[in-house]
Amino acid sequence: MKQKMKLSILAGVILLSGCAHSYTEEQAQNRLSSQSTLAVNWMQQSGEYRALSWQAFNTAKNIFMHIPVSSEERKAVIVDIDETVLNNIPYEAWLIEKNKSYSDKTWHQWVADRQAEAMPGAVSFANFVLAHKGRVFYISNRDAVDYQSTVDNLIQQGFPDINRETVILKTTGNTDKSARFKDVVAKGYTPVIFIGDNLNDFTGETWHKDNMQRRRFVDENHEKFGMKFIVLPNPSYGDWEGGMSQHYWKLSPEQKMQIRKKNLISWNGGA
Repeated sequence: MKQKMKLSILAGVILLSGCAHSYTEEQAQNRLSSQSTLAVNWMQQSGEYRALSWQAFNTAKNIFMHIPVSSEERKAVIVDIDETVLNNIPYEAWLIEKNKSYSDKTWHQWVADRQAEAMPGAVSFANFVLAHKGRVFYISNRDAVDYQSTVDNLIQQGFPDINRETVILKTTGNTDKSARFKDVVAKGYTPVIFIGDNLNDFTGETWHKDNMQRRRFVDENHEKFGMKFIVLPNPSYGDWEGGMSQHYWKLSPEQKMQIRKKNLISWNGGA
């Protein structure tokens, strides 16, 4: 009997111990959302974030002017939209305040409000390219239903040459941009610079790849960064997050927290 009691008590202790480290779905979502707070603080408050945006577009201007093309070729610059030329971080801040995760519904509402501001240096760069006989193509994985809101927002922020030829959104469920890059070439343009906050904004080679493969791509193509590929920082979200684990986006909030912690590479404490 005593042995059974001991086993029962032990089982209870183990059960309680497990409960102490588990969360309800709502608690887990709250914790998951709050983990983005410092990244969003940095993007909204730091001078460094603005400086990096200016640096990216200043660098792109210099590159654009020094890339030779034949007289028959027309230079093109391919840019992403979100966190590249338009700043959507107020939406990310709202998600944190409301303890919510991204959803298509709230994202479409945000886009429809047309409140995104231009990234520092982006409008100046777009006008510069146009003035020097080039063209900017805005290739984004925003959905086609957001086209008019997106165009309105870009025009309101002062971007030139905004129309159905230059603003190319996602028309299917496929987020790989490779085919759309080829469409620009088919129109008679030579893409000389790609600008984005995600490796998938430069090539299809990193699409649906894990982070080890993504890092390998960067190392193997290091000479293109700062020359043909211009990266803007985005610690708030991106395909790098999904690259931490297979099927990451299908996991529960608590499982995502566990994956994030598991992916930390930490100091051993000097042991």
